[in-house]
Amino acid sequence: MVATTAVTAALILVAGCGGSDKKSDSGSGNGGQSTTSATPSAPTVPSFDPPKALSVAAAFPSADYQGRSALDEAQMGIAGQVALVGGFAGLNGHDVANPNNQWMIPSKSADTTTVSGASKPMAAKVDGKDVAVVAYAEEDKGNGTQKPSGLILVQWIDVMTGKKIAEVSTPVSTLDGTGSDAIGSPKLTNTAYDPETGQVAVGVSTIGNSSVLSKTLAVFADPKTQKSTIMPAITPAAVHDGVIAGAKGSNDAKATDGTILLADGASGKVTKQLPLKQPVPTPLAGGAKHAYFYGSRYTDYDAGIAVSAIYALDLSTGAVVQTAPALPQKDVVGYDCIADQATSIVCTSNGNSGPEEILGLDDTTGKKTWGYTSLSGGRVVPQRVTAAYHGVVYAQTEAQPVLLDAKTGQDLPSAAPSSGGPSSSDTPSSGVTPSSGDSASTGDTPSESDSPSDNGDLGLTLYNGKQESPVAVSPFGGVYRQLPTGNDSSDLESVCIFVKATA
Repeated sequence: MVATTAVTAALILVAGCGGSDKKSDSGSGNGGQSTTSATPSAPTVPSFDPPKALSVAAAFPSADYQGRSALDEAQMGIAGQVALVGGFAGLNGHDVANPNNQWMIPSKSADTTTVSGASKPMAAKVDGKDVAVVAYAEEDKGNGTQKPSGLILVQWIDVMTGKKIAEVSTPVSTLDGTGSDAIGSPKLTNTAYDPETGQVAVGVSTIGNSSVLSKTLAVFADPKTQKSTIMPAITPAAVHDGVIAGAKGSNDAKATDGTILLADGASGKVTKQLPLKQPVPTPLAGGAKHAYFYGSRYTDYDAGIAVSAIYALDLSTGAVVQTAPALPQKDVVGYDCIADQATSIVCTSNGNSGPEEILGLDDTTGKKTWGYTSLSGGRVVPQRVTAAYHGVVYAQTEAQPVLLDAKTGQDLPSAAPSSGGPSSSDTPSSGVTPSSGDSASTGDTPSESDSPSDNGDLGLTLYNGKQESPVAVSPFGGVYRQLPTGNDSSDLESVCIFVKATA
């Protein structure tokens, strides 16, 4: 067992910044129960919307397994009070209040199928339930007269029961060859989803060669209808109430056919197109009101002179608002953006080793509301913005996690790390590996050779003592991925650290 000198770092936000300080009722809206117990109601943990203090409370190992692809890196998420660990093999759920409530939903149900890609777990509400949404890219070698095909599989899982409430499998290509590198094999490029409905749009590209062109497409899937729609040549940026925003065009630096558009998800019909006279724009993020893209075009190709902007596309009217970079154009490569599922979008510059920029956009108007660069002096641009939730930005600097007000960009004070590790009351008791009787339904648990088995919470012995910024947040807290450390971690791919909300 690894000896841990844990340090609990609590991030304290001042009252009145980034959302209401009112403690929410952690028991409302869940209505589920442990998959291994017949207790009348599920245990709960305190919740705050948004979380304004975070403290390490649990560690959930993600086991390595024979045959794991080097591309199969565990993805962490949280939906309600359930921490999520996803990968090519499937999705694991860990109820942070009840360690007996653990489940695993596999990514495939047929021996003829190979999984070559998995999305990050996404959290949504479907019929008032906390639901995890996950997408997979798969290759099916066919059976009988069926040709080998590339598939996009989307699953929606009630996190409190571990039961699938919907699943949609969409053939997107015909394969020529075998394995994940076969011509026609689908690859996930990005995902956009609506946290209010669970609708999702999956960006896909297929492998091509000199004789078979690679394809770009979007797959829209709806948990209510359990149907999907394929939209050729589109990369999605946002989904809201059945409307998809996306981009299409050529990647060539001299291309002028780059277009942003709106489409009806159910029918796939494009309802509005706005040519930008540049190469295809890059989707950044989606809010309830706008979709966001980054685009750049040369005004003098031979001289290397270009102009760029962030474009906010109104999901209702198709109106566009542009935001110019604050950095010199020579230092602009692109942006990474995150929506806070309320009214703010936060973006940081990426892909350069020079000056850096962070800015906030009001999703109601699509306009920039704040921002600064590393050239401004007096403030440090965070290394990474890891999450944003209901008015709070969670970010990581070189020294520590930090918090910003999503609407103003102002720092939210954080407390210095306290001495000692989490108390025993902070940590759930050791978990159990779900047995076949714990699963959502027969066949929902893969065989031992198919995927790793999770060992549940190990009492934080795998926590390395350095709290980091969460990559996903709910009112109950957040999660992030930690690399395993110590002699007892050789059979682990990573560790999911849960930081509970304490204020």
